[in-house]
Amino acid sequence: MGMNLRDLQYVLLVAEYKHFGKAAEAAHVSQPTLSSQIKKLEDELGVVLFERDSRNVALTAAGAAIVAEAAQVRARVNAIKDVAQVYNDPLGGEVRLGVIASLAPFLMPELLERVGFDAPRLDVMVHEGLTDPLLLRLMNRELDAVLMASEVEPEGLQDMPLFDEPFYMACARAHPLAELQAVPMEMIGQDSLLLLDEGHCLRAQALDVCMVDSVDARVKASSLQTLIRMVERNRGVTLLPHLATRQLHTLAVKPIDGEPVYRTVRLVTRKNYLRTGAMEMIAKAACDEAQAAGLTVR
Repeated sequence: MGMNLRDLQYVLLVAEYKHFGKAAEAAHVSQPTLSSQIKKLEDELGVVLFERDSRNVALTAAGAAIVAEAAQVRARVNAIKDVAQVYNDPLGGEVRLGVIASLAPFLMPELLERVGFDAPRLDVMVHEGLTDPLLLRLMNRELDAVLMASEVEPEGLQDMPLFDEPFYMACARAHPLAELQAVPMEMIGQDSLLLLDEGHCLRAQALDVCMVDSVDARVKASSLQTLIRMVERNRGVTLLPHLATRQLHTLAVKPIDGEPVYRTVRLVTRKNYLRTGAMEMIAKAACDEAQAAGLTVR
């Protein structure tokens, strides 16, 4: 038997994980099975795809070129599946949804509950991450849609604004700013401002809101939960989006004085994506949850 889609999927997984064991786990096969199939493919093609040693796995030049072609094949196979799903069951099957890390923990549990009630045959697979890598996976057809909170720039994508999410200042209850009813913007910028690390869109949005160029460089957090724990210890203040402040009783959470500052949460898809019914269901669930939280729906 010659090269098949399964073999290409194995190659793509090893290229992604750079580890045969992890790739085998993701493929739900044993490592010897995966290694054997890749060796057979290398023998068939007459090239070595991966350089292997006891610690590292790296693509050869030939491997990198073949992985690029295999990714295109996978994208076209996924497109065929999308076409079939539209005609078979528009509100059934799997949808791969990327969600930015500053939104996923505070929206997805409730959103999945709502989708499960309204469309029980729709299987939403959640992929949490940063904006740029998620958009790249969307353009490569590895994801079907992305929930994010910044403007869409790449061509070939379209976005649906869902709801506006205001920012609040959060500080320890013992912090002087906790005594204020609303916090002036300039006072936030004067304090030790703790934000997520580079790559998070929330960091850039918070810097724009506060009109400052720098933050406390001693803290390079990758999650809002880390920031919250640091602020609880009175190491500084931070900005949190509305959904992250729900049921947050350990901090003083204050509105920002003056004009409201917020981010707009959007559902982004490819322009030629066919499963509009599934996207509308996800958008509705997100908007319903936002409305239940008192947010302004677009």
